[in-house]
Amino acid sequence: MKLKKYKELLLLAFLSLIINFSTINHYPVLDRDEARYAQSTKQMIETNNYKSIKFQEELRSKKPIGIYWLQAISVNFFSNLGIDSNSNYQLNKIWKYRFVASLFSFFSCLALYLIATKVFSKRRAFFASIILNCTLLFAIEAHTAKTDSVLLTFSIISMTLLCGYYKGIFSKKIDIHFFLLWISIGFSILIKGPILVFIILLSITFISLFKRKLRWVLNTNPFLGLFVLMIIIMPWFLSISGAEQSSFVNQGLKKDLLDKILGVQESHGAFFGAHTLSIIMLFFPMSLFLFPSVLKMFKEFKSDDNFFLMAWILPNLFTLEIIPTKLPHYSLPLYPALALLLAKYINTKDLSQNKNLKSNINIIFSNLVYMLSVSILIYIFLFCIKEYSSTITLGKQMVFALIFLNLMAILINLRFSKIKSFYYQIFISCISFLFIFSFLLPNLDRIWISNNIYETVKKDNVNFYNENIAAIGFNEPSLIFMLGTNTKILSALREDFFEKKLYKYIIVEKKYLNDFNNLLKSNKYNYELLNEFNGFNIAKNKWVSTLVFKLK
Repeated sequence: MKLKKYKELLLLAFLSLIINFSTINHYPVLDRDEARYAQSTKQMIETNNYKSIKFQEELRSKKPIGIYWLQAISVNFFSNLGIDSNSNYQLNKIWKYRFVASLFSFFSCLALYLIATKVFSKRRAFFASIILNCTLLFAIEAHTAKTDSVLLTFSIISMTLLCGYYKGIFSKKIDIHFFLLWISIGFSILIKGPILVFIILLSITFISLFKRKLRWVLNTNPFLGLFVLMIIIMPWFLSISGAEQSSFVNQGLKKDLLDKILGVQESHGAFFGAHTLSIIMLFFPMSLFLFPSVLKMFKEFKSDDNFFLMAWILPNLFTLEIIPTKLPHYSLPLYPALALLLAKYINTKDLSQNKNLKSNINIIFSNLVYMLSVSILIYIFLFCIKEYSSTITLGKQMVFALIFLNLMAILINLRFSKIKSFYYQIFISCISFLFIFSFLLPNLDRIWISNNIYETVKKDNVNFYNENIAAIGFNEPSLIFMLGTNTKILSALREDFFEKKLYKYIIVEKKYLNDFNNLLKSNKYNYELLNEFNGFNIAKNKWVSTLVFKLK
């Protein structure tokens, strides 16, 4: 009887286990953001300094301290349990860092279910949680040791509670809803700066402009709430040195945030509408229901539910579109609102389906959009298998199996009820994501350059904490994370290379090979070639050849 009471939560946990937790150790660390976050956390643990954020000797203050603390807790916890506890390798196990993202992805679904049950309905909240859990971008971020899954949890708590305040469900009392709201906003700032604050302000502005309603905001006790924020934020900021405070202001607020708003950062620009198109792609496989759900939102915009979701999505999506720097994960905080829209659409009875011409046109159009997004994804899969894998032999067969499954999804959507189609899409998501994270990514061996180098050096049973290792040319953060913090990274080969230190292992990008050989001859050092790799550097979008040498 008690088990039946918690069946929804158990199903959510089961889906999260399959999609988010089971595959976090199946492929190496990703460049560049994931490797930078993980390496900075790794250095905190190595130095026992949990105030300063550093990447090797450089202060890294683009993001606040929160994500590094969470990752450090995760790594220390699993290491203390004795899991992957070999002292030479325990700190470069990327799954220990990714566990935080996976855990908060589960918390996101849990928060959406528990809070949306109070604000909307239990059934709608349950469907929305499943939808969110079964979207491609959500799964990707759950497998990546970055800030976005953690930010999503606090975004869901804050925005869903705000919807409750907007609808008058929650009063002005200083109760659990008040503390959940403001603590979530405070923690979000410690994770990713003022991003959630901007989302909230844009949504409130939208509501005030179109509904002429602003008094409801006072029910959140904003002045007392700001005091709660200060209690959460200020201890860390005041505890760090003046240099670190200045670095955070310059790097985190000016260079990272303002530069992204004012211009294209790190060549991550795109056209207006790119985020909208990416949502159609990355909401897969639930994008099958995206078009009719959004259409329903516009038709029923007068209802408080739909209008608040509209305020959550539209002004923030428009802002993302006009900001020059564009990355797909920027839109992730909007996914819970879209999930709630889809849940309402799926939960309505199919009284007009297959009878009403307009209804059928909408369904056909949504199927065409879905078919287009699936086709693009499958093309990407096939391209990756062809270009970046030397090991996959059944890749095409598996991709064609996915094509068949998605064609079945379209047929089911045309022939059967929305709810049956929805259940089939859950099945599609499980199969597709297991394929991506358990089979496709691990076997793209040509992109895992740092891991190939690491496996070569590891065969010597190297102590990565003490060994002298240098890299010339190839300088991705993943290499430092895999080979150790003390790895010397050089962008060019200097004549005094051997004067300060004699390195046991040297990684040389092939274009520097002649210079390296000449330097060896002049210094009379003897190095043997251990291995050579020809791989694709995703971060720089180019093919590189790297050689691993060992001192004889």
